[in-house]
Amino acid sequence: MPKKISILITALGGEGGGTLMNWILDCARKQDLFVQGTSVPGVAQRTGSTSYYIEICGSNYEVGKEPVLSMYPIAGMVDLVVSSELLETARVMERGFVHPDRTTLVSSNSRKLTNTEKSDLYDGMFASNKIIETGTKMSKNSIFLDLQDIAEKASTIISSPMFGAIAATKILPWEKEISESVFDANEFGKNSLEGFRLAFDKISNKNVILENKGIDKESNKADKISISIDVPESLKKIIYLSMERCKEYQNMEYANLFLNRICELINKIDKKNKNSLSIIENSARRLCLWMVYEDISRVAQLKISKNRLEKIKKEVNLKNDQLLIVKDYFKPGVDEIIAIMPNRLGKWLSNNKKLFKLFPFVGKGIKINVLSISGYILMRILSSIRKIRPYSYRYIQESKEIDLWLEAMKYSLEKSTKFADQLSNLPHLLKGYGDTWIRGKEKYSKVFNTLVSPLISKNILEQDVENLKEAISIAMNTLEIDKLDRFLLTRK
Repeated sequence: MPKKISILITALGGEGGGTLMNWILDCARKQDLFVQGTSVPGVAQRTGSTSYYIEICGSNYEVGKEPVLSMYPIAGMVDLVVSSELLETARVMERGFVHPDRTTLVSSNSRKLTNTEKSDLYDGMFASNKIIETGTKMSKNSIFLDLQDIAEKASTIISSPMFGAIAATKILPWEKEISESVFDANEFGKNSLEGFRLAFDKISNKNVILENKGIDKESNKADKISISIDVPESLKKIIYLSMERCKEYQNMEYANLFLNRICELINKIDKKNKNSLSIIENSARRLCLWMVYEDISRVAQLKISKNRLEKIKKEVNLKNDQLLIVKDYFKPGVDEIIAIMPNRLGKWLSNNKKLFKLFPFVGKGIKINVLSISGYILMRILSSIRKIRPYSYRYIQESKEIDLWLEAMKYSLEKSTKFADQLSNLPHLLKGYGDTWIRGKEKYSKVFNTLVSPLISKNILEQDVENLKEAISIAMNTLEIDKLDRFLLTRK
């Protein structure tokens, strides 16, 4: 074996990185090798990575002259880097631990998104293909495969496929059977052994995935809709994705309605002005989320979504001889029921909510097995109500509010792009479902009626911009409406 082998393992909390390190240490000790492992634990799933460093040496040293092993990796001096996730791979490369003359890089091409990626209004995901391309260039040898998928298939955690991938590189100074000996004979140990072998065989047979298809394929989804707008590609992509979402939510006519609304704003700007284009991008995101508001029909549609049910089956590793029961808690309140009523009936019921006291089951909540015949039929019926959504009470109310906001946006784009920039953020208050939406709606109405409506057809001053910015900040960061009321009272 080489004089020394250095291994750096990087993972996330809960992925068994410590167990993986102990497996390697146990195997090395069984071979009477000098070995040392140290760990730096992270604090959570995505707020800090967990790294493990191992050094292994041969045993032919004189007594008293044993090697002194390092407790931490040195940039450019690591033989094998193993990562459980692509962004963790990027972090290791950024710190210089992957060297083109020395390092073998083994990485899962699966992703666990950061909070920043999840909270982005559009697609804040770091480009997976860039990490893979960089890893291929920066390492001596590189292997990318979906270790997380292997773990799920074997009903284990990702540490065992990572161990299988390490063993398959032939860098460890012992045979595969020694590595397999660390797994227990119980059920979980058998699952871990299966995950080990699946990863080992994939790499040994050169059956590895060199691209992250599971993540990147979604970016092409919007190509199903073909439109022609003379705007930059970044904005065009947002419009594509928004239209696709509106189409899935309602129909193609609804997607075209979104397009027409955005085009009205685009016609008010100079397309060469980057600031104005960024306002349109933000407006498109907000408008899309507003137009696909969640109502009973939408919730039912998502409950019986094929993708959702397939994901659940995969998560629980459903076998062919097993029966799956999915019980969803369904609790539409009075306002949600009124929202899907025909406009006139909904308007009348909104003024006579006391009538719902005659129906004690309203707001009580029920558990529905969406995979049963009765449960699925019920969800299907509720989902199909979306076909008459354009005639519903809430749809008409929301359409009126959207039109008012669009008119204000068009005016402010002509008079003050700074004000338009803040106004494009105002619909962010409208989010969630049930009580959360009601609170957001109340805040939105107060801010719009106090700080936006009075300015239409008037000059917009710098102070108006600051007032709107501060009002949105207060509304976003405080649950109570009293503080917002006090602020708006001083700005009338």
